[in-house]
Amino acid sequence: MARKKRPREHIIADLSVNYVERYIFLCGYSVERIEYDYGYDLLIFTYNADGEIENGQIYIQLKATDSLSVLADQKTITFTLTHSDLELWLFEPMPCILIVYDARNSQAYWLYLQAYFES
Repeated sequence: MARKKRPREHIIADLSVNYVERYIFLCGYSVERIEYDYGYDLLIFTYNADGEIENGQIYIQLKATDSLSVLADQKTITFTLTHSDLELWLFEPMPCILIVYDARNSQAYWLYLQAYFES
């Protein structure tokens, strides 16, 4: 009988969380993983220079891929999003950041969604 296997998608998803969490911790912030993903994966809490918590949070949606699509300018990536996710993110009053993790190169690209779509 064949044993269950861990799919590559789960591995790179975990790598993306690990990659982003490290940067959050290096900034002196804290992060909570969202167990049930309905459009957000992480929630960042920020602190001022005295270590006091600041109001508000930053919402993070992570996408991980082994096949990053890069445009001819070699500076722009493309990634397909659903209309329902965009609607959720754009009507959120707190900042929403989309992070696309390139698992092959262990590199991530981010976009502040509301600011991008406002301009």
